[in-house]
Amino acid sequence: MSTLAKTMSKFRLAVIQLQVTAVKADNLSRARRLVNQAAAQGSQMVLLPECFNSPYGTSFFSSYGERIPGESTQVLSEAAKENKVYVVGGSIPEEDGGKLYNSCTVFGPDGEMILKHRKIHLFDIDVPGKIRFQESETLSPGSSLSMFETPFCKVGVGICYDMRFAELAQIYSRKGCQLLVYPGAFNMTTGPAHWELLQRGRSD
Repeated sequence: MSTLAKTMSKFRLAVIQLQVTAVKADNLSRARRLVNQAAAQGSQMVLLPECFNSPYGTSFFSSYGERIPGESTQVLSEAAKENKVYVVGGSIPEEDGGKLYNSCTVFGPDGEMILKHRKIHLFDIDVPGKIRFQESETLSPGSSLSMFETPFCKVGVGICYDMRFAELAQIYSRKGCQLLVYPGAFNMTTGPAHWELLQRGRSD
């Protein structure tokens, strides 16, 4: 039987920000502790940020890349099961078949993985004198929509730059999603100019 709520019901959602270091074990420990804290405060769904287990940079993706399931997703699974919450696991660099992806996993209250979303739109930007970043130099794009159902609502998943493409949100809306989540790691050059505007736009 579907757990999809016909209308979105009230629930508590926690959005976690955390400082990421070069030590993966520390990042994972910090993320798990914050999930525990959020659950203790009554959150029923907890969201982590993009690349929560590694520094965010093309030079890091290969060395921090993991298979899924793997070390980082095991921590997410345990945190979800221990706290009986949904965990939207931000994203990690995923290694699969000789390629790297920016991938978000979602775990249910039983600790089972219910979704994996690979970032569809890779972040390639070149603002002369300010920032140059090319995810496509090391990452491969995903190609699939990713949705999951809860007793509270139906959720559509994107990752950071996916938010800039209205068509993705429109498709999710037409498929019945009542909540869209985009774990992100915005830079401080273009981010402050756009993140609030993008969120307002995707809510329409």
